[in-house]
Amino acid sequence: MRRGFTIIELLVVLGIIGILMGIAVPAIGMVRAEGRNTGCMSNLRQIFLPYRSYSDSNGGLIPICNMLPAVGVNGPEGGLPQLLKGLMDPTSEIWFCPADFDEASRSTGTSYLYVPGLLRYTPEVQVQVVRTVLTQRDESEKARTRLRNELEGRMLRTFYEGIEKPAGDAKGGTVRATKYALVVDSADRHPGTRQPRNALFNDGTVRENTPPDELEEDTGGVAEGGNGG
Repeated sequence: MRRGFTIIELLVVLGIIGILMGIAVPAIGMVRAEGRNTGCMSNLRQIFLPYRSYSDSNGGLIPICNMLPAVGVNGPEGGLPQLLKGLMDPTSEIWFCPADFDEASRSTGTSYLYVPGLLRYTPEVQVQVVRTVLTQRDESEKARTRLRNELEGRMLRTFYEGIEKPAGDAKGGTVRATKYALVVDSADRHPGTRQPRNALFNDGTVRENTPPDELEEDTGGVAEGGNGG
């Protein structure tokens, strides 16, 4: 006569299955999160290619546009996706982090912030830009906009390529471009680190975004070398 499972044996088996599920589910979640993180970093690397091509075709200047596209009647307007639309489809999934499930990102057309679009509005940049643009009294509005973008792009190029600090400065040396991000996740989407955002840097590298403590202080250097060619 065959012997069946006892209640105790059945409970033990269910307990073991429960333990295994408790181990497996978080592990699966971590694998998925890591996959999304890898996909996000791949997106940023692909964004760098048209970004660099656009920059090179404009004298190596930092491309100038808003930090995020505006939500217009006919869809997103302005921002990096629209600026690079001749080189990469602005509706491409590359513009969206795989870990971004926020509908607001779909409205703006991207999961990523364009940092120069914020830095262009620092007082150190705008004081010089406005001062120069106002002297061009006979220029059309279109010409002034072009001049403004060129001046901002030139100053930000100086900032990103490296700020030479005075020899007597306590921190001395040169602050290199790899310390400051060009494009970053617009929110913390990759938990597990102190700053769970990915970032693209001016040399094409992609890694976790950990802004240096001296960013606010060094922003003043945007204007210091801004008139260079």
